[in-house]
Amino acid sequence: MTAIPPAYTLRRPAGLQEGEDIRQGGIARAELEGVIAGRFALAVQPVVRLADRSVDHHEALLRCPPLPAAALLSAAEAFGREAALDLAVLRAVAPGEAPIAVNLCARSLQSPAFAACLLDALPARPVRFELTRLAAIDDLAAVAAATATLRAAGVPVMLDAVDGGPASLACLAAVRFDALKIAGSVVRAAAGGERGRRLLGELRRLAATMEAATIATQVETLPQAWAMQAAGVTLAQGWLFGAPTQSQLT
Repeated sequence: MTAIPPAYTLRRPAGLQEGEDIRQGGIARAELEGVIAGRFALAVQPVVRLADRSVDHHEALLRCPPLPAAALLSAAEAFGREAALDLAVLRAVAPGEAPIAVNLCARSLQSPAFAACLLDALPARPVRFELTRLAAIDDLAAVAAATATLRAAGVPVMLDAVDGGPASLACLAAVRFDALKIAGSVVRAAAGGERGRRLLGELRRLAATMEAATIATQVETLPQAWAMQAAGVTLAQGWLFGAPTQSQLT
């Protein structure tokens, strides 16, 4: 397989000398490297079964105040360090018995060797991966192959932020997933009107053709939870069921 070029190249601003700082989204390369070296914490948020509100698993969330997590991820992509950050987060997951989901930048999986690195770095606990930041994908075939490698090794892979848009639909057409995480925008729309419910129904039918579970995200109100349950969504995540916390899981 051929090497995948970065989405774009960092350009040194005019007059900037070698060794001086470059920032992406307000985050310097040195700050990002410090995070990759371990200067961060993991928060966890529960994902519950809608039928009885029992916890199915937790999602690990990167926390590095005062740096916003979203800006860190964007900077990691800009500097070509998303795979290093993904591995750092995975290696920070403590051993235990409770299942946990770990995010992966979609572009990380374009490297043919990255799936093997992930399998070598798995902690002693049940892990599943969430594929995020779909717009960064340049090679869906490479992502599909890496995903298949993980699933063949018994590691479930989920697709995050499924909203019926071009990025998620293209990914679903090329890659097999164990679960689809329904975007918060779809959850709110389905709780608010018929058009939203039709979209949710189409995503549910798509998941069924893949034999994939569905997880509603950003569920914040009881009407939203009821709408998800009525539509046949089996799992949910959001502040209604628990905010992210840095308490240790075992």
